[in-house]
Amino acid sequence: MDRMEFTQGVTRTRVLETKLLDQLTIDKMVDAKDLEEVLRTLGDTEYAGAVSAVEKGEDYEQILSHELKRVYDLMREISPREEVVDLMALKYDYHNLKVMLKEHVMQKDLSDLYIQVGTVDFNKLKAMFNAEQMRDIPLQFKEAIEEILKDYDQQEDPQRIDILADRHYFKHLYKVAEGTGIDLFKAYVKDYIDFLNVSAAIRLKKQGKDLNFFREVILFNGNIERDDILLTMNDSIDVMMNKFRHARISKELLKGLQAYQETGRLSAFEKYMDNYMIKLNKDSKSVTFGPEPLFSYLVAKEMEIKILRIIMVSKTNNLSPEAIRERLRDLYV
Repeated sequence: MDRMEFTQGVTRTRVLETKLLDQLTIDKMVDAKDLEEVLRTLGDTEYAGAVSAVEKGEDYEQILSHELKRVYDLMREISPREEVVDLMALKYDYHNLKVMLKEHVMQKDLSDLYIQVGTVDFNKLKAMFNAEQMRDIPLQFKEAIEEILKDYDQQEDPQRIDILADRHYFKHLYKVAEGTGIDLFKAYVKDYIDFLNVSAAIRLKKQGKDLNFFREVILFNGNIERDDILLTMNDSIDVMMNKFRHARISKELLKGLQAYQETGRLSAFEKYMDNYMIKLNKDSKSVTFGPEPLFSYLVAKEMEIKILRIIMVSKTNNLSPEAIRERLRDLYV
């Protein structure tokens, strides 16, 4: 990947970074008396167009969806290489794949769950699937669809659609990251897999799942050996913390495990995962030539949208500012 290709893209991305929400704006929304006041504050930012298009505050998901699509469309325009955007967009393809296959096997209309972001035109992919034109579907998606449908014919378990789709997604994601040759992209994927594997181990133990189920869920291609994750099946959180104290992600991982131990909530663990992923990308601020700033801007924007969703859901449920702040993630800016 030629770093000089990204000279103009980095320049445009630096301008976009100045429009990211700062801590002062986030604090103002956290302290707002209600959701309507949150939206008024948001109306003074680059979300203004999306805010003006909704009639009531409860429609905030429309605002966030509009912004998500706008940003991905813009970054497709800015980036000279599609892989940089694909790394962040690919998860939406596999989300849509799950929805499509659940519609198929359960004979339900789940069209309101589709997300209009991804690496492919999913409406066309779905039309190919419905017309049984599987040969025209991109190979990785075709392989995922065929394996999931074969498995469903044998198991008749809709939950396995998620498990198998996630497996294919992370295999695909890892391949894209490796293909770029960019250290940040490879680190992002491998570190993310590590966090998700530890999170899955905690969840599966809590649910009392057996080793066979663990093997189905725990992902390949992390920095932490998959077998080391599987061997935690009967471990306490304290033992897990000791085992992973030398992992690459150990600092935030141990904080996350401690937070889970104290609260019993996986959401407390996930906060530290999100903070790590933002911190990992902050070195991109000093990159002058290369794809990293474009990718990191997308990471930052997705985290910003997640923070806004936390605030809006919390305001809808009348949570206090203190309770909201406990749930918030770190900003990129």
